[in-house]
Amino acid sequence: MKRSNENENDFISENNEKKRKIIDENELIKKFLCSNFYIDKTLLIKDFIEDKSSIIRVITPSGYGKTVNLNMLRYFFEMNYKDENNNENKKFFENLNIAKETKDGESYIDLYQGKFPVVYINFDDIYLKKSFDETIENFKRFVQKLYSYYGNIKNENLSDYEKEMIKKFKNCKANIYDLKVSIGILCNWLYNTFKKKIILLIDNYDSLILDSLNTPFFNDLYFFNQELLSNIFQNKRYIFKSFITDIDYLLQNGFIEKSIPKLLEFEMLKKEYINNNRDIIWTLFIKFGYLIVDNNELKIKNKEIKEFFKIKFSYWKDNLYNNSKYSEIIDLFIKNYDEEKIQEFLENSINKVNYSRNENLNKWYALIYSLLSLNNEYVIVTKNKYDEKNNIRELLYVHKDYLDRLNNNCDNNNNSNSNNSNESNKKNNQFNPDLSKIFYITINIVTEEDEIKEGCIQALDDNEKFLFNGKELKNIYDKIIKFGISICGKKCGVIYEINYGNKFKRKEMATKVYSGENYDDLYEKGYYFIDKTRMINKLIKEGNAVYLITRPRRFGKSLNLKMIQKFFEKRTKGDSKGNDVFDGLEVSKDRKNMRECHKYPVIYLNFNDNESKTYESAIMYLKSKISSQFKYQREKIDFKKLDTSDQEVWNKIENEEEDMNKLNESIHFLCQCLIEEKFYKRKCIVLIDEYDKILINSFENGYYEMFIGIVRSFFSNIFKGNEYLYFGIITGCLGLELKTFYSGLNNIHEHTLLSDHLFYDCYGFTESELKKNLSHFEIPLEEENKIQKEYNGYSCGYGNRMIKNLYNPYSIMKFISNNKNKKDDHLFKNYWFNSESDTVLNKIIKENEFSFKKDFLSLLYGNVIIVEIKEILTLKKNYLKDEVWTVLLHSGYITLSDKEGYKQNIKEMDDQIIKLLLGESKLNENDVNEDLIKKYKNNQLNKHLYNNMYYIKIPNNEIFNCFIAKLKESLKNEIKDNNYINNFINGLFNKDIDTINSNLNDYLTCLSQYHLFANEKDYENVYQVLLMQIFIFCKIYGLSAEENSGSGRYDFGFPNRNKEKEYILIEVKTCKSENCDDNLLHKECENAINQIIEKKYKMKHEKNGYSTFINYGIAFWKKTCRIEMKINDNEIEGPSKKL
Repeated sequence: MKRSNENENDFISENNEKKRKIIDENELIKKFLCSNFYIDKTLLIKDFIEDKSSIIRVITPSGYGKTVNLNMLRYFFEMNYKDENNNENKKFFENLNIAKETKDGESYIDLYQGKFPVVYINFDDIYLKKSFDETIENFKRFVQKLYSYYGNIKNENLSDYEKEMIKKFKNCKANIYDLKVSIGILCNWLYNTFKKKIILLIDNYDSLILDSLNTPFFNDLYFFNQELLSNIFQNKRYIFKSFITDIDYLLQNGFIEKSIPKLLEFEMLKKEYINNNRDIIWTLFIKFGYLIVDNNELKIKNKEIKEFFKIKFSYWKDNLYNNSKYSEIIDLFIKNYDEEKIQEFLENSINKVNYSRNENLNKWYALIYSLLSLNNEYVIVTKNKYDEKNNIRELLYVHKDYLDRLNNNCDNNNNSNSNNSNESNKKNNQFNPDLSKIFYITINIVTEEDEIKEGCIQALDDNEKFLFNGKELKNIYDKIIKFGISICGKKCGVIYEINYGNKFKRKEMATKVYSGENYDDLYEKGYYFIDKTRMINKLIKEGNAVYLITRPRRFGKSLNLKMIQKFFEKRTKGDSKGNDVFDGLEVSKDRKNMRECHKYPVIYLNFNDNESKTYESAIMYLKSKISSQFKYQREKIDFKKLDTSDQEVWNKIENEEEDMNKLNESIHFLCQCLIEEKFYKRKCIVLIDEYDKILINSFENGYYEMFIGIVRSFFSNIFKGNEYLYFGIITGCLGLELKTFYSGLNNIHEHTLLSDHLFYDCYGFTESELKKNLSHFEIPLEEENKIQKEYNGYSCGYGNRMIKNLYNPYSIMKFISNNKNKKDDHLFKNYWFNSESDTVLNKIIKENEFSFKKDFLSLLYGNVIIVEIKEILTLKKNYLKDEVWTVLLHSGYITLSDKEGYKQNIKEMDDQIIKLLLGESKLNENDVNEDLIKKYKNNQLNKHLYNNMYYIKIPNNEIFNCFIAKLKESLKNEIKDNNYINNFINGLFNKDIDTINSNLNDYLTCLSQYHLFANEKDYENVYQVLLMQIFIFCKIYGLSAEENSGSGRYDFGFPNRNKEKEYILIEVKTCKSENCDDNLLHKECENAINQIIEKKYKMKHEKNGYSTFINYGIAFWKKTCRIEMKINDNEIEGPSKKL
């Protein structure tokens, strides 16, 4: 049975030879607040009286009988306030040692017993609350109770102020200033009433301060306590004696709970026995007098012995830490965060000691504590009050430079003097002076081994607010690395997570622009980048799957894969570089995500550099790539742990000696080795970048049919039925029949521009990300509209899940690199188009005569069109039209639109392009133009999409310019002089009729019959399409077609760029005769020019200030044409020679 206000027994053994008188009366035991019996200590009364000091302060540990002795003093000295002559407590002392003591012939009992007013205060009765104000309210109630004890004593000799104050105290109405003088007023009240000095007894005077040491209101409570005591003792006239006690706290964890074995025989002192039965050491420490037993706890006997321990063991600890084994293990906690290696060490260490189950948790705790205490640069911080639950133990591990943040609430036993800690940290790459961090270790115990993993999670989830000794760690430290350790018998599990403080801010990024594909460069070289770690969040949430992700080149595929590798991949031993790569990024905002950081084996293959020209060289390339991965993984494991047979297979693959059958299974074999041998406790992640590069390369070099089987088998072995796979990601530009690799595989997820509900915002820059870029590099936001036209416009997904307005990331970063910190005169270039060649696209455009398709012409004109797009694409020489659109979409040259965008485009479509799309050579003059256009628009608006039909458009000016360049390039092989078109256009502006005629005729001669007459229905319209194509290619400024003016509509019109106030009008005719000659073409040219004049096509443009009109009549017949010209009222001018 324990006293209510003491934590330990009152009895402490003394010299066995000293005789004591034991009083066992129940009333005495109850009166003095003893446990089961009372040891006569009444001679302390004599010492107390005879001591010349008016204030006596006694310091002893808890359990040494301070409270019992104060109660004894109280009942000895305290008078009967109702009847001074009736001494009720005298009977308790008549048979004790004090009764035998005399002074000047009178007994101490007659002289002092029951003669004084006594004020007894125990500060342990004041409970600490969550705030300063709540604690003061508790103190107020404490004072009220104290005054109530003296409630019937008269207060006639007091001043009005004192009387008013007493009333306040009794009614609990006092404020904080009143409370500071409350004890002093009570003492003065008793002194004035009885005209006797008082005995003031204060127990545990500092307990309230010590309890509040780690609270935010410590300072407030400390100063309140100081003023309270100061007001008590500043007027000593009413004090006869004051006896103050306090608890001088032993160092945190200065005790250990042990079951101490008995030393029964000499054999127990031998080294071999001690190594196998470590607890006998504690018995020896007790026998030799270093430790004492107190309430089943071992404690250091005194300060002298404590200093002895510190000197002896600091040297021992230094030697252990300098042993690479232990320093490396500690590094696993503070640098590598290596769960597997920590678990392995703990299990191996705990197995060396024979622990009973009921001590299991404390043993594991002691093991971790002992290990971490070896590093003198770090300090272990334990709980001020050992109030952990039965199945939880906690400790903090903090660098000395950050220790002051916890007000030194730490175990100083494990700290040797280290005056050079700051200097040493400057040399330590792990230490970052700009980032304060702390390690938090929570250990719990579970009953079954299959509960260990869940136990680790529970340990991590325990104390989610990170409150420790009254401190909110998230308000103190930037970074908290928390280890959840769960134990069961001699087995354990370890999982760590990374948490961030409430005021943590990521270091401001540099102003160096990066457009590369290596994530390591971003961190190591300090480049600016856009945070795309949301992709990691999604991968963690989705879990086990295989993802095929296709995006155009330079859209961040490789950079994201390297980011994923950097996050998930477990680092090699001793590698702490990059611990803070993800600090403050989006993925780190959920602490559960950080439980996955640096935990997995990651296998990464990138086929982007494949340039193999033959099947044999392609096989060697594949072997080389796989060999490099095996060499890389060997560095991360203890290779000797593999079976001999597995080592042989591994070596053959690494030395590129394995045949193709084994090579196809190599990555699966690698996964098996890494997981089955328990090098990792988590499954493998496989990342394959630019998978389609090896297929495209084989197609271009003629060995595709031989090579496709190898690739199909290689991929299938990795991703189909691989029990060692956590998730896999395959990236490329084109979805090249990849589905056929996985027959029977039901967990592959395709994420393409056609459909991507998961990673839609992980590739390309969103509007908000663009604004961040511009702001960071001080490019005015006013430029955003221009940037939108040049590099915006990409979409991903379809229907309600479509995300619009994605920017080409490569173009944006290149633009910023050339324009950062510039206020104006920004340079816009075709950055993406010029970054890499695309032979497949060149072939497609050339072989499909794309420049002569009306829908493509409409696309170039800025319209949204409807096309069929195939989901699966097979490499072949001749593509169908829908397959061509598929290649263009996945390559980034066109993008998806939606129904809303399509309808808006139809409503705003220029009338001049509609005529070309109607398939008619000419509208009859009697037709109502507006009615036909309205009919066309209504038909388009009412179109429905069927399977594989999509809305598409050209995303931006950069891509438009790319198309023009590529289409021009595609004509070079057929057109001997690729200046025909340019000369024709220049001739129009220079009014050079011979140049115009010769170059346009030469151009027609170069074109095949297929170009002009592939579809007879379009025959009459094809020449207008041809001219429109030329004008669009040449970017004719102010171009209009089928424009209403005067009393009709002309075919083409545009300003003369070489001379102001001049306008060019063109009317096109075709010769209907089967045997057309130059004379018939001449007549058609005259008819065309006369139509321009008679219909007054110039009228609209005269009103706009044009005064000179260059009227061209152009007549076509098959691959021949004639152009004539009339300027204002001048004569019609034709070519100087027959064509």
